Amino acid sequence: MLCLLLFGGGQAAGRDGFSEVRSRGLSLLIPDAESGGASALLDTLVALQSEVAQELGDVPIPAITIYAVRSDRDFRDLTQNRIPHWGVGVAYPQAKTIVLRRRAGQSTALLQTARHEFSHILLHHAVPKTTRIPVWFNEGLAVWVAREWRFQQSFKVAAAALSDGLIPLRDVDAVLGFGAGRAHLAYDQSYLAVLFIVTLGGERALPNLIDSLRDGVTFDVALYRITRTSPAAFETAFAAFVGNRFGLQALLTSEEAIWLYIVMLVVVVWLGVRHKNCRTIARWDEEDTLEGLPLWLRAKIKRERE
Repeated sequence: MLCLLLFGGGQAAGRDGFSEVRSRGLSLLIPDAESGGASALLDTLVALQSEVAQELGDVPIPAITIYAVRSDRDFRDLTQNRIPHWGVGVAYPQAKTIVLRRRAGQSTALLQTARHEFSHILLHHAVPKTTRIPVWFNEGLAVWVAREWRFQQSFKVAAAALSDGLIPLRDVDAVLGFGAGRAHLAYDQSYLAVLFIVTLGGERALPNLIDSLRDGVTFDVALYRITRTSPAAFETAFAAFVGNRFGLQALLTSEEAIWLYIVMLVVVVWLGVRHKNCRTIARWDEEDTLEGLPLWLRAKIKRERE
């Protein structure tokens, strides 16, 4: 699941053909033909919005508009074809607008995406407009808030670390131009960089950093207050953090790796048993075919095979 953030003056296009429900400053628009359950979804989104605001340090909540659509065509129209094919949600912070894809049977993923995009908009409106926030922090914070980290992502990062394929944090600014695989890695690294901030600064590290940004200090100064490192030193320490966590030694000894080996062993055993069963069934089919023949013909076939 990959979500996006668009800066500038852009906003979602059009309201024609949409039903709208509102609560506590949040407007939810859903295509008329898909509007069943809109009120229940709105209540859930209002609660999520408040949770995200608390996690960011009780930041103010602006009025936000959310479009939730099922069809790819609606998503493309609303985002004016500016979103890569791998995107499932987008935030327009200045316009205070979010566009979400709704997938059948993926309500949990939809709510995760909503949390992710709420993070972008709330952070944007919590800090002064002149404050520049690196994309890696913006995206990593959103992944943190949305709780999007999954077990398998550890091995994607490990593969990049072992092949010297990690992306410098400053290059994450260009994530909109990445392919899906590289974009996934950029998001994973951004999350890990935010995790590293928490590792250095404690459980209140993120709200405290955002408080500093709200006071008008630059991101570099806010980062130093929490981690006691300059941007260059942070990048170097972060690379070591990733190497220690996902390098070869970690891959061989970590608890996550052990579970991967167990899963692989189970798969190998299952494939072996399946192969053996297929051979047995094939033999039974062969024997059943002979069983229906006259005795003299069965004897002749067996002699020819021998």
